[in-house]
Amino acid sequence: MVSTYIIISAVIAFIAVALGAAYTTGALDPVIEQMGIMFFKAKAEAEKKKLQAQGMKEGEDFMDGELLASTSM
Repeated sequence: MVSTYIIISAVIAFIAVALGAAYTTGALDPVIEQMGIMFFKAKAEAEKKKLQAQGMKEGEDFMDGELLASTSM
């Protein structure tokens, strides 16, 4: 009887080889692009929530706030 460990190892190795081949041929480019878009959208949403928690409004010029803070010293 074949060990479960050998079967699982073979399946994982096959998947790794298939993904490597797909990456090499460029078949995964659309998937990688969509993952990047999802990552940056999530990062932007987190930054938006962070700024809202700090009391800043969307579209407020960050540099103006920095300049006003540094000139008042």
